[in-house]
Amino acid sequence: MNFREMRAKLISSYGSFVFFPDDPEIPKLVSTKAFTHLVIDENIVLYAHKIMEEQIENELQENYDVVYETPQLNSEYFVSPNTRVYNLNFKFKNGFEVLREAMRKPFDKELEILRKISRIAEKSFNEFMGELSIGSQEDEMANILSAILLKNGVTGFSYPTIISSKKKSKWPYPHSTEKKIEADSIVYVDASPLLDGYPYNFSRVIFTGESKEWIHALNIINSLYNDLRYIIKPGASCNFIDSQIRKIGDFPHYSVVPSGGFYQPYAPGDCILEENMVMTVVPSIYLDDGLIRVKRNIVVKRDHAEFLF
Repeated sequence: MNFREMRAKLISSYGSFVFFPDDPEIPKLVSTKAFTHLVIDENIVLYAHKIMEEQIENELQENYDVVYETPQLNSEYFVSPNTRVYNLNFKFKNGFEVLREAMRKPFDKELEILRKISRIAEKSFNEFMGELSIGSQEDEMANILSAILLKNGVTGFSYPTIISSKKKSKWPYPHSTEKKIEADSIVYVDASPLLDGYPYNFSRVIFTGESKEWIHALNIINSLYNDLRYIIKPGASCNFIDSQIRKIGDFPHYSVVPSGGFYQPYAPGDCILEENMVMTVVPSIYLDDGLIRVKRNIVVKRDHAEFLF
């Protein structure tokens, strides 16, 4: 039984589900998108059109039943919160609470995928540092970083890569523009690579000049990460982690969000960290000149925090 079958069995223990190919949960449940309905019940059945048969035979790695017809869904089923409910012709209910329990942390195989994305992200960012130049446009640099990530093995992005400089980086939703990168600027870098359907995100800042204030803010964030090594562990509450992160200064967003497309942990929140949970930590310091943020990904291990890129 592979990790996708294990995940499907875990979901079925909570109730009957119907998933569709465009759900972000799908890479964790089945190795192909060549189907119309994935019904997770006492039996796990992939329903598909006959034209999909060759692709299913080539891609399906799970021991699921495959039926080449339209399913008759007479019971009430849970659906993902990402499902387009206006298209459904069967009784359904929101499966968010079930998925929050069944997809709160990755299996070991899934952790391997996230660690691989982390290695690709670090390698790509280091290559990108050699490409960034004063006078280049933000959107051109964003495309270059995306191209480097793709060259190194990622398969897509959750959102467009962001290169934003100076005060624009402080916007709640920064984005790349045609603006040229100037000397003596804070350049904010934010990317969201995908690998095999598993999302990952990271951010860094690059300085094109010298400022004691910028370096001091960055040192504060780096010191915070050193402290987090000792408090991120199983049993710690998300609210406590959030309170420690916000000691560096307040900011208008969550300080901890799930990584890899999983559903926990969130901070602030009443959840408790468990071994193998994955999180993206987002400490931020807003300066007059721009945003200082180093968004990193962390695996909760039994007695320590494993820092990814």
